[in-house]
Formats: sequence, C-alpha cells, structure tokens
Amino acid sequence: MRINIETAELQAFIAVARQSSFRAAAEGLFITQPALSRRIENLEQALQERLFDRTTRRVSLTPAGELFLVHAQVVMEELELAVKSVEQRMAQRREHVTVACVPSVANNLLPQVLKRYARSHANVRVRIIDESAADVLESVRKGEADFGVNFIGAQEAEIDFAELTRERYLAVMPTHHPLAAHASLSWKSLAGEKLVSVSSSSGNRSLIDNAFSRVPQRPVIQYETNHVAGAISLVAAGLGVALLPELAIRNAPYKGIVARPVTSPVLSRAMGLITLKGRVLKPAAATLAQALRDAMATRPGS
Repeated sequence: MRINIETAELQAFIAVARQSSFRAAAEGLFITQPALSRRIENLEQALQERLFDRTTRRVSLTPAGELFLVHAQVVMEELELAVKSVEQRMAQRREHVTVACVPSVANNLLPQVLKRYARSHANVRVRIIDESAADVLESVRKGEADFGVNFIGAQEAEIDFAELTRERYLAVMPTHHPLAAHASLSWKSLAGEKLVSVSSSSGNRSLIDNAFSRVPQRPVIQYETNHVAGAISLVAAGLGVALLPELAIRNAPYKGIVARPVTSPVLSRAMGLITLKGRVLKPAAATLAQALRDAMATRPGS
C-alpha cells in the first residue's frame, strides 16, 4: 500500500504533540492555525486513526497518536540526517583549496602529502601556486591562496607565520669535484669556485648574498637560473657548485651530484605556514595544512 504522507504533515503532528496546543504549534511553524488543522486532518485520514483528543481546554495524544509519535520522530530524524549527509557530500564535491608554495616544497614534499590527502578528500579540487617566495607571499596577501608555505613573511604585519621547520643550505656539486671529498665545507673553502645560482630576485639569493658579504673573497657567479631545478641541472652537467636549501635537492632526479653541509657559519632558513592574519581556514584547507605540518615534522633531518 502506498503511504501518502507528506513531511509537512509529520512536522505539524510532532509540533502539536510537543506543544499540546494547535495555536502554539502553528506559531512555531509560521503557518495559520487552519492550515495546521488541515495537515493534521490529512494525516489522520491517511492513517484512518484519530491522533489527538481535543477539547476547548486541552489537546492530548490518543493511544494511536502516542504510538505514531515514536515512529514519526525517528522518521524525521533519519530524514534530516540523510539531507545533511547529502549536503555535506555535495559541499565536499564543490570544495576547492588553493595552496601557494615555493618550488622546493611543490616538487619535493607536496606530491606525497597530496597523495595521502586524496584518500580522504578525493573530491576536493586542489590548485597549487608554485612560484617564487615573493609571489607566494603576494598570493596569500591578496587572498588568492588559502595558505602558503614560504620562508619569508614572518616580518609582515598582515601575515601570520607559523614556523614548520628550519632547513640548512647545502653545497651541491658533481661527485668528482675536489670539495666532494670533505664531509662539510666552510664558506671560505668556496672562495674562487664558479657558482651556479638562482636569480638575484630570488629570496634564496638574498640569503646567500648576505652570507657571502662576510667572506673576504667571494665565489664567482658564473651561471644564473630562475629556478632551483635549473641550477641542479647545471651542477649535474659539471658546470659549477650551487648553494641550495636541503629540501630543494631531496629526491632530485639527477645522478652524479653530492651535497655537503656548509658551516662557519651555518646558513639556514625558516620554512613556515603563512596565512592572512585572522583568517580561519575552511575544513578542507585546514586538513591539508595540518598534513603539511605533519610531513615537515617527520621528514628526515627535522
């Protein structure tokens, strides 16, 4: 037998049962009392049972009404749960996250993080802005990215910078280079070497230039590239030595290169999660940000 009962009728019945009043139930549902009465009458006709005993002084449930109330409440609760589940699923399908990060993070850390993230957020679209440190900062500042992973931004008034890790700079060279025989290198030992460097507009370059300003004899920058990947390629070809952050060379797909820590002094940079000050990340973005924190905390050397 087809059940011809509308959810509005169930809502009306439950409201009257809870309020013990047609007038109060109608006000709570924002409908007129005659409209409420018609819903109850339709429900009673469908069930072929009287659900309420009504007098001028009180409204009470009949035995049939008491029995039906238990099931009606369960039906409405299950229906609300079903609607919420579908809404959440559809919202997740429509959800997207934009993360801005420097290329070393995008190339060497983010892929594995996203692989795990996709298992629980398969329908979340992720956009990656993998640009220079200055561009990453600007993407977060303008609101184009939900958050960023960067080594600059700590001094910006409108940016929250949460340090994730500190990474050292390493001297990267061909395996046959004379300096490769040393376990570590001083800045002084690099004097006279031909360097492969990222461009002068890079945040990495600023840190390196500052370190070399304290060395009497500076190395010669023979080759300059826009990106770290290009610098690694030139080193692998035997064209010089590059000073690069350790994250940038992890899993580098090149053979014939080695990396040695540079000391006296040690040069390092703080890699942090940057967000616009006061911004609360939406759940999908917050989960991805936490996954990056965890990956940074457990990576080798952390």
